[in-house]
Amino acid sequence: MVGVIVVTHGNMASGLVDAARMIVGEIDQLETIGLMEKEDIEGLMARIQEAISKVDSGEGILILVDLPGASPFNASARIAMQAEAVRVVTGVNLPMLAELLVMRESSSLDELVAKALEAGKAGVMTLSAILNRN
Repeated sequence: MVGVIVVTHGNMASGLVDAARMIVGEIDQLETIGLMEKEDIEGLMARIQEAISKVDSGEGILILVDLPGASPFNASARIAMQAEAVRVVTGVNLPMLAELLVMRESSSLDELVAKALEAGKAGVMTLSAILNRN
């Protein structure tokens, strides 16, 4: 199974995972990392590497981060550029995370990346769109 790591500013990662557990139940091979104020990128990278070692079963690692270009993204990207089986997706949201957690037992790493993009985008809509209005 693909390991998943959620890396965000502050406590957002743990909040998303708590909410996802309410939807999908217990979750294996999942770690959260929250960047705290004044933490440097090297320290963050070390924590991401440690999380990778905890969730890596040999089928790849998907790192979900909150903002493109911010420290969680930059630290994750630096690691992914040196590792063949690590992918980074930015813009994590609850629909994305829940979908991935349900689908990851039957999906490859690259399939999960595609599903993350699709579910993340599909989960952002207006009430009028939900009610089928303009």
